[in-house]
Amino acid sequence: MAGRRRLFLKRLLDRLWKFLAVFAGIWGVAAVGFYEIQGGISLLNSFYWAIVTLTTIGYGDITPTSANARLFTILIAVSQLFLLGYLLTVITGVVTEESQRRALGTLGTDMKDHVVVLGYSVVGRAAVRELLVEEQHVAVVAENAADVANIRSLADEEKLFVTYGPPSQVDILQRVNVTEAHSVIVCSADDTQNLIAALNIRALAPNARVVVSVAQPELKDTLRTAGVTYVASPGDLGGRLCANAAFRPEVAHAIEDITAGSNGADLQEFLLSDRTPVARQPLVEAETLVRRHTDCLLVGYARRDPAGEYRMQLNPPTTVVFQPQDAILVLGTDANLRRFHKWFGVSQGR
Repeated sequence: MAGRRRLFLKRLLDRLWKFLAVFAGIWGVAAVGFYEIQGGISLLNSFYWAIVTLTTIGYGDITPTSANARLFTILIAVSQLFLLGYLLTVITGVVTEESQRRALGTLGTDMKDHVVVLGYSVVGRAAVRELLVEEQHVAVVAENAADVANIRSLADEEKLFVTYGPPSQVDILQRVNVTEAHSVIVCSADDTQNLIAALNIRALAPNARVVVSVAQPELKDTLRTAGVTYVASPGDLGGRLCANAAFRPEVAHAIEDITAGSNGADLQEFLLSDRTPVARQPLVEAETLVRRHTDCLLVGYARRDPAGEYRMQLNPPTTVVFQPQDAILVLGTDANLRRFHKWFGVSQGR
């Protein structure tokens, strides 16, 4: 917010200097003219008279005494009306432009620890709605200015920032404060643009988690080589769901339910630390604790490999002993997960 206020003041001053220059010129002409026409007055008092007249203060301690001086005063007073109109025009213009920039998101955001969504295709729309359900702070880059107002209506500006432009451009990424984001979802309809965006994100925010959606599955290896954390192919996923629905429909329904936070059940991830309840517990004891306190199910975990990458395992063997920095996967209804949050003491996510 402070950065945006500074930009507003800078734009205002950039416009006001012209007014100040005109005002200074008229003030000088008024002071010198009154000094010459009135006579019997010092130049300092003439400048004093001119500023009092132009600002409409009108103390009356110095007044014109000749007809010419009075006519000159009328002329200066009329010029002051034009000056006031010019000043109001300048201020109104800057405020109007600022409002338009704010409406279109071109002023940028100061959000931190947020999720950036680049592109508002079918994948982007679903991602934004899911993130808002999960109470994440989100910055969205739409490719069309006409989409900005519709996206902004999804949440208040404290949780959702929206702008528009080519998602792969560096200045657009800076506008959504990508350097302070913890995750970036790249999901425009153009795979080439997605690849360029991923490379630019890696240069600007090397520690951010980057998730890319691609229409061409063959680009997955290329994107992983570029440092992308996760690559999704909606076509592949949709195909697998359709295949499951053909002969085991409840599996397809279950996958849809647990991947949508608004359907009454959810699969969530929690990072273990020395203070969390199940750290350093064997799997059987950990499952018992989770079930007893929350009625949730512990369905899997992820652990760093020697390269530092997390590797996930569902339905782990009973020999597993959880350690700090492991991530556990917990399945439960909304009510059960609320109990889990209260008992576990940390927010979901890694």
